[in-house]
Amino acid sequence: MEPLRNDLVTSSSARTKTKIFGSSKTLVTSLDQRGSDNEINHLIDVLPLFTLKNDSIIQPIDLSADYTGMNLNAWKIITLIDSLTPGINHGYGFIPHHHGVGLVPTHTLILVDNPGNMRFRATKIWVDLNHNFDLTDDGGAQWYFPMKLTLSKENDGDRLFSQSLILLDTLKEGMAVGLNQFMPGELRSVQNMYDDAISLVKGRRDYLGCKISFRQHRKALWFGFEPFYGTSNSDTLYWAAKDVNLNGRYNDIGIDKVIVGNNRGEFNNNNSWDYRPGLIVDWLGQAQMVESIQFGENGVWQLLHRKVKNVGVKGGRSLLIGEKLPKFKFCLIEGKYQPGKLKENPVHRRSIRNFKGKYTYIVVWNADNPNYIKDSAELHDLSRNLPDSIQIVCLNHGGGGRYVYQYNKRYETQFIQGFCSSEVAEKLKLQTMPQYFMVDPKQRLISINQRPNSLKNQ
Repeated sequence: MEPLRNDLVTSSSARTKTKIFGSSKTLVTSLDQRGSDNEINHLIDVLPLFTLKNDSIIQPIDLSADYTGMNLNAWKIITLIDSLTPGINHGYGFIPHHHGVGLVPTHTLILVDNPGNMRFRATKIWVDLNHNFDLTDDGGAQWYFPMKLTLSKENDGDRLFSQSLILLDTLKEGMAVGLNQFMPGELRSVQNMYDDAISLVKGRRDYLGCKISFRQHRKALWFGFEPFYGTSNSDTLYWAAKDVNLNGRYNDIGIDKVIVGNNRGEFNNNNSWDYRPGLIVDWLGQAQMVESIQFGENGVWQLLHRKVKNVGVKGGRSLLIGEKLPKFKFCLIEGKYQPGKLKENPVHRRSIRNFKGKYTYIVVWNADNPNYIKDSAELHDLSRNLPDSIQIVCLNHGGGGRYVYQYNKRYETQFIQGFCSSEVAEKLKLQTMPQYFMVDPKQRLISINQRPNSLKNQ
């Protein structure tokens, strides 16, 4: 590897500053792909089903407000007699959806053809798209496919992603919900809790139980991407809008969310902001202003944003390019690790300011993280061929001293190896894992998340 030239690093920094500080053009990101976030993926949300009797339905259950003996509203619905399986007790349920239409403005009615058999066979579901309790004027049936038909192997890792998508309106980017069911024996105590709670307030409804009901995963997030985002001009930034109140709109001020991330379709609510025009989003060293979220002429929601100067951003969630790295102390491994010999223990506390004078590549890592695993080979190679002008400081997040020492020995790394405590993580304002920081000899930030392979090629 050739020595890292000072002019290349300076040039990279200059390009970064030009890109960040010099551009004020409004960018338009089309939010045309349906995604999900960690909150929805981990939410245990039961959609209870009830037996349809004499084509009559009873109002949705509200476990937070309903009580035993309360008066219940019932309505007749118009069904598709020729399309339903004869001699079967059909089921119905209500999906939360704040559409504001009809007698139940906060829910959408669904009719399930054969709920008792849908764990084993594909099942028809009719959705009351226009909310008039007439299921003959909403188009054809949609289909629910059980996990047995959609999973190549049944395990908990795949189950969350084995969902049948059910559309709740006719818009191109309208509301939808992913449906699946509890696996046999899964979360038995949770199922029992739901069954007991619904039994208390079900009244004259004929509840089918959690075993036959659905788990629902609301698909209320749309995303798009902004290419060539990072300092290496190769990263992709994904923007998402989340419809928090489930009303089919993604621009309710102070309610809906703007979320960013670097992994396609995977979003974390820790990286979200309450939407408002003029919102400043700072992500991995760069600040952008969200001008608006609007519904485009092509039926796709669009997020309008532009880069702004990294000056005057108060209370940011990211360190910003051009700032000086904050001062912090961390535990550093120096020498051989000998458990039980405290006087010879090589773990010492050092200040990051001790490493001034060189370009420093700071890596906050965890060996179990898949993104770090992808980068580790390039990082190890970089560490063995370092020019005199650069040093690598690695801060492990979550591992113990013996583990990190053995990791260094196994891979023959040449890192300056230490540990990232919660205090250090807060000072560095971590947003991803791993996270990379390049600082100049005076410890001013040049780039964030510049990958080892791009640094190696400079």
